[in-house]
Amino acid sequence: MEKITYYKPLWSLPVIVAALGYFVDIYDLLLFGIVRVPSLQGLGFSETEVTHVGTMIVNWQMGGLLLGGILWGILGDKKAVYPFFSGR
Repeated sequence: MEKITYYKPLWSLPVIVAALGYFVDIYDLLLFGIVRVPSLQGLGFSETEVTHVGTMIVNWQMGGLLLGGILWGILGDKKAVYPFFSGR
């Protein structure tokens, strides 16, 4: 039976920073889901407005996560992956 070897670059700084960013995004979405209704009611929104405004805010959050993931992915590919594979 072969001994399992660990892939050392898996614990590199960029991977750890990306993982922490992912956890912060998930925490933000989870926290907003928990406090959304009481927070919007505290701002004086009615029940129907709470539903509408809460949905709109979640949609903006998801759009920001999608756009940020695409833009940072493109930037990371251009600055890190392409020079690595092209030998620059």
